[in-house]
Amino acid sequence: MRPSTHDTVVRSISGRPELRRHVTQVREWRIERTVDADGFVLSITGPDGASQSFFVASVDAGDIGEVLRRHAVRADLQGQ
Repeated sequence: MRPSTHDTVVRSISGRPELRRHVTQVREWRIERTVDADGFVLSITGPDGASQSFFVASVDAGDIGEVLRRHAVRADLQGQ
């Protein structure tokens, strides 16, 4: 099993690599629709049981979805 907390290097949207400390694995995530807003609530729980919820606007959801689709395509191509 991978450690639940580790350091990782990420590439920011600006393209510059940045070191992020204390990155935690996601144990559970949940998406809930909102009644009165254009978006949804994303709740994430870490391995220690700590949980945080975020409101994600529809515009941001589209952007996040596009990034995830690109990542999935790259992963599929690397796996072939």
